[in-house]
Order: sequence, then C-alpha cells, then structure tokens
Amino acid sequence: MAVAGQNKARRSVLPRAGERRGSRRLELDFPAKLVTAPLLYQLVKKYDLMPNIRRANVTQEFGYIQLELVGREESLRKGIEYLVRKGVRVEPITKDVLES
Repeated sequence: MAVAGQNKARRSVLPRAGERRGSRRLELDFPAKLVTAPLLYQLVKKYDLMPNIRRANVTQEFGYIQLELVGREESLRKGIEYLVRKGVRVEPITKDVLES
C-alpha cells in the first residue's frame, strides 16, 4: 500500500521528459548570522537538489563548505540564486576538491 506523497518524492528524483540534469561544484562561504540557518535543507526541500558535501569547516564565526549540487538545471540555477539572496558567497570550484 502506497503512503500519500511517497510516489511524488520518488518521481522528483528522476528527470522529466526533456529536462536536463546537471551538477555544480561550489564553494560556499557563510557569514556568522547564517551559520545556524538550514540552507542546505532548503536546497533539498524547495529545489529538489542533492548536495554532496566534500569538505566543510563551520564555527560560530563563519561557515565554509565545498560541495557538489546535483539536480535539474533550472533547480540548480534557482537554488544558487536562493543562496546568494540569503547572503552566502557562492564560487565555482575549478579543481578537484580531493586534490587540495
């Protein structure tokens, strides 16, 4: 027996016909006021993105995360715009995180 909403969650992971999926490797710098904000949670819930955290350093004074975001191209664009609007500095990573 299916639980209400279960199929919707399962479908959201799969690309719809004609939709492009992609990924972005990003470096995020959070000011102190955003360290406790659930921003990555919002990327998952609001934008259906899957974060893969590769490196992070979070203290009370700042947050620094290197991650890969995977999802639909439109969702990636909107999710990154959301982070910037919230005050996160977002920069692309040009070399492999595990090399450094």
